[in-house]
Amino acid sequence: MGSLVIIGKWFLLAFAGMTLVAWVGCLWLARRGRRAVTAGMAGVAVLLTLATAADLVNAHYSYLPRVDDVIGVKSWPTASTHDVVTAAPAQTYPHGTVVGLPVPGARSGFGVQQALVYLPPQYFTEPHTRFPVVYLMHGSPGVPVDWYRANRAAQTGAWLAADHRPAILVAPRLSRGWLDDSECVDRPGEHIETYVIDDVIPTIDARLRVLPDRADRVFAGMSAGGFCALNLGLRHRDLVGSIVDMSGMDRPTHDGGMVGLFGHRRDLARVVEANTPARYAAMLAPEPPMRIWLDCGLSDHEALGDTRMMASILSSRPGFTVRLRLRPGGHDFGVWRPALRDGLAWTLPSTAGVPVRLTAGHPVPHHGAQATATA
Repeated sequence: MGSLVIIGKWFLLAFAGMTLVAWVGCLWLARRGRRAVTAGMAGVAVLLTLATAADLVNAHYSYLPRVDDVIGVKSWPTASTHDVVTAAPAQTYPHGTVVGLPVPGARSGFGVQQALVYLPPQYFTEPHTRFPVVYLMHGSPGVPVDWYRANRAAQTGAWLAADHRPAILVAPRLSRGWLDDSECVDRPGEHIETYVIDDVIPTIDARLRVLPDRADRVFAGMSAGGFCALNLGLRHRDLVGSIVDMSGMDRPTHDGGMVGLFGHRRDLARVVEANTPARYAAMLAPEPPMRIWLDCGLSDHEALGDTRMMASILSSRPGFTVRLRLRPGGHDFGVWRPALRDGLAWTLPSTAGVPVRLTAGHPVPHHGAQATATA
């Protein structure tokens, strides 16, 4: 029952049909003067109406695809952080697994937040191998679990692993609450850029077997997270070699405006400029080189214009390899699910047939965003 898809056409039609039957039954009972029963039936009809309306909205955004997602049951493989990260893994996971990894906000002051981390099956079958790491940046409203619930990141990770592109996927918390729109910037009382750069990445590098080079890090995001991936990736090219921007804007957006985002400060114009890719991208140096996948739904008109603009600007810059992918759909997970798979398949080279050389007695494949063996 938990795997039942609740955003499909037939489920919605059945839900609407039950709602209609409930209202017809309510009218039939009312005409026969059965007040008590009518009141009960009316309550059922109202609940079904609200549920149908909610599921229509849910279907539009593809946010909670299955019953498991609605009731909070994890439909992806999970494991104990201690068993997988702290201690030597005692078992293998044929499809990989997801663990919750605490990330202290020592430099940012953001506190200890839990990142949801997907580890590919090769992480357990190849205990001396290091892997590229993809940082998944959620949107707003949003939380890290959206990647595994609505965007099916664990399934994408397993598909990549089977395609000889194993990678560690890290979904950190980028705001204090579901409705908190941080834009991944350093703002008064919430230093998210510092948290990602100075807390999350060092913690992942220290605790997991990841490849430490910039070419082996990917920033990926959807919606507001797409802006995060683009802006942070371009601002920190020394740390990240690839970006997957899905329906992101080319500038910070916030309900409270730029003052609401950055606070009252004398250098507000300069800070906004430094966090607006549409303004600074044309002046970026050609080194270090960067790969950027830009993806957007053709019906997502506002993001579509920004995506096309960024593709035009960045593809004209030396040192940037840009791929623009436009697909049917709007600003929703129906676009972002395939976009994540396609973007990462392009970003992460295959390890099949990778030649191996020996370094300090340990086998290490040639460098370049692919799994490598290490001590």
